[in-house]
Amino acid sequence: MPKKIDKEKEQAFIEYFTEGDSAGNATKSAIKAGWSKDKSPRQMGAYLKNKYKQEIRDKNEERISGTSGMAISVLQDLLLNSEQDTVKLNTAKLLLELGNFSSQTINLNVDNSKQKSDEELIVELNTLMQTIPNFAPKIKGYAEMKEEPEVIDSNEQIDSEKRVVN
Repeated sequence: MPKKIDKEKEQAFIEYFTEGDSAGNATKSAIKAGWSKDKSPRQMGAYLKNKYKQEIRDKNEERISGTSGMAISVLQDLLLNSEQDTVKLNTAKLLLELGNFSSQTINLNVDNSKQKSDEELIVELNTLMQTIPNFAPKIKGYAEMKEEPEVIDSNEQIDSEKRVVN
């Protein structure tokens, strides 16, 4: 049965290994917990790290879950209030990954057409018309629809009037 002092040292090791400037460093944590440098703190640190693997994991998860709300609030603030688009985009990506959307394909389109001149927009439209099949006829058809006034056949107009009256 381990001595009471050793049990206290082992608990101190877990604390030091999970927090502070020695977090994640088994040797430093063993030294801080009370194992002297001449009694192989490196071996003791490795042994304790393995022995208390689950306790260390639980402690780390507890620490992370305790600050996760604050971290999400910071991310939301960056997403809503940042003046830089790259910060907003990276924050949005991180939030989506945290929400398990990373396995899905998400297409983001950034509209920077307000910053482009008319000439640049025309060049971009021509490029799209050349690279996307069936795009040019659709654009031409749309333009023709806008130009032609709507003509109503007189027979159609009479039929629609009869339907309304009946």
